[in-house]
Amino acid sequence: MEFNEYQRAARETSQLGFGGPHSAVAPMLGLASETGAILNVYKKYLRDGIDLVANRESLREELGDLLWYVAAVATACNLDLEEIAVANLRRTRDRYPRQHEPQSDELPAFDAGYPRHEQFPRRVVVAFAERPLPSGRASTVRTLVSAEPNAFPEGPFSLEGGKLAGFQVGTEFGDLLTDNSRRVDAYRFHDAIHMGFMAVLGWSPTMRALLGIKRRSAPETDECEDGARAIFAEEGLAAVLSRLATRRTAFLSETSVDGEVIEVAKAAAMDLEVETLPAWLWRRAVCQGFRAMHQLGDNGGGYLVADLDGRALSYHKVLA
Repeated sequence: MEFNEYQRAARETSQLGFGGPHSAVAPMLGLASETGAILNVYKKYLRDGIDLVANRESLREELGDLLWYVAAVATACNLDLEEIAVANLRRTRDRYPRQHEPQSDELPAFDAGYPRHEQFPRRVVVAFAERPLPSGRASTVRTLVSAEPNAFPEGPFSLEGGKLAGFQVGTEFGDLLTDNSRRVDAYRFHDAIHMGFMAVLGWSPTMRALLGIKRRSAPETDECEDGARAIFAEEGLAAVLSRLATRRTAFLSETSVDGEVIEVAKAAAMDLEVETLPAWLWRRAVCQGFRAMHQLGDNGGGYLVADLDGRALSYHKVLA
């Protein structure tokens, strides 16, 4: 039986009045009542030790009544139950990976097809270390330990206009970073968040700029995906997430990256290539980036390994 067929049949058996501003009240009360009835069955299981298998008929009946009231609420609100079910599955598949989640090569690689020197290396190792400033504040420096494959064995090369493209393995890159706050936290290591995006999502305009691998061969991509606005969006997202993290156990587990956080991330990614990625992958990227940032903060530095093929970011106190 199809959902819309069930909804029509359920309406034919309804004694509820449909129509008017309060037509949904009665079926909503029915929903609450039937939910309580299902909980009552489980309460008897916990309290009295009833056999749930032997009481399957009772549970089936209560669940059926619950479904009937769901259909009644949908009808009262002029909603199609079939459309609700389809949209719900689409939403849950976006938020939670299936039992067999897609392989890395089934997810989009945003720089596939571009020249090698405009692609992210598939494995990037960065060393983070603290360096005190004359003010006494702690800052961090980053050193590119390795990048494989390395499209720049001779180091960066010059472009028209005097700009440089590429990176030099074994050298520091980027500016000194502090916490930029009166409160001392690990935000001076927040490039870990960008590395989490790069490793798990295959996306980070900030890391592209730091590594000098903007996709200049495609002017529109260079401007719209790798340009200043995209970089500001990512930097702003990292800053907002750091505020949200204080109320969510620092995003140290994927379960702490809730729906509100995902909506913030997706809003920042709107109209960018990364907006097509599922919410569950965003959840993983946020968690791995923040976990790495706090590990760097707890240990005063260390090494981050970005595995873009495995879509994973890992922290190492020392390299093996």
